[in-house]
Amino acid sequence: MSASGDFGPAPPGVDLSENQNGSMLGAVITLIILGTLSVVLRIYARTEFKKFRFSIDDYLSFAALLFAYSLGICVIISVKYKNGHHVQALTKQEFTVIWKLLYAHVMLYAFCVTCTKTSIILFYKRIFNLRYSLYFAMFFILGYFIVIIVTVNVACDPIPYFWEQYTDPNTAVGSCIDIPKFFFGNGIAAVLIDIMILIIPIPITWKLQMPKTQRLAVIGILLLGSFVCIAGIVRLVFLNRNTHSDDATWSVAPVFVWSCVEPSIGIVCACLPTLSPLFRRWWSSMITGKSGSASAKQTPSGYNLSTRKSRLTDPSVTWTHWDEVELVDTVIERKSISMQRRGSEGETSSRHSGIRVREEVTISYTAV
Repeated sequence: MSASGDFGPAPPGVDLSENQNGSMLGAVITLIILGTLSVVLRIYARTEFKKFRFSIDDYLSFAALLFAYSLGICVIISVKYKNGHHVQALTKQEFTVIWKLLYAHVMLYAFCVTCTKTSIILFYKRIFNLRYSLYFAMFFILGYFIVIIVTVNVACDPIPYFWEQYTDPNTAVGSCIDIPKFFFGNGIAAVLIDIMILIIPIPITWKLQMPKTQRLAVIGILLLGSFVCIAGIVRLVFLNRNTHSDDATWSVAPVFVWSCVEPSIGIVCACLPTLSPLFRRWWSSMITGKSGSASAKQTPSGYNLSTRKSRLTDPSVTWTHWDEVELVDTVIERKSISMQRRGSEGETSSRHSGIRVREEVTISYTAV
């Protein structure tokens, strides 16, 4: 098929009507929606369980979502200008817009993944008794961010040469580092940091005092972050292909997509551990519904102790310990509560009317 753009005739066997628009938009929109749902549920969990206050890691996850929206917008706009088409189908103006979006996309990606990774690290810091390993991880995360931002802004001199070297190779004056190799290098660094973040909590989680099966389940929740590593590796594959490709807009399209998909998966994985109280409430309600348990139980001593869900939020009972992601198996609390003694069958109502007994009891609850 003859060329319709400004970059020469199409190579043999290349169909210029071919494009990747559907896969690009489908993947990006789907993951943005999942990221949004995760953050919305995180906000709901924080407001529903008022014992959990908003922390810095929550706000960073919100910021990461905003940057993810920006990445998605870049992809959508780039599709309008034929990103995902063979370069021979583009005009110079379309190519320039795509490469300007790519320039912005790289920096937005750096902001997005830095917010996500920092959110996870601060969450670890609040939950686990870890310090130096988290400081070590933060050093690499912030270093990664600084290197990308600085390098992108000095990679080409002048900056417009970033796209002019393609659109006006005969007249443009300037110089650039090897941009595709730089992208590939920062992709490797991102994957290594993700792996480091993934393994940090595993040793301390393994030492928790809980049954082995439950310990494995907790580690499994934390290992959901491995999906970020997988997404990063897939992104790395496409970055490598871009390094060796002469069809710039065709090979860079998956890089755009996976540079949006990977942070969105990171946001989902960062939010999942904070949703544990919601999942446990849902699971408990499912179990309660199936068993048809009553809302009140008769204790052996004849006291009526309500077991309704509202009991957990009774302001007269202040829990001194609540594990945010419920990593522990059993928590013991000693509480002073008021209960009304029920009269035995045959006794008159006046005999025990208004009599209330205050007792010190020990309450043990176990995460289900």
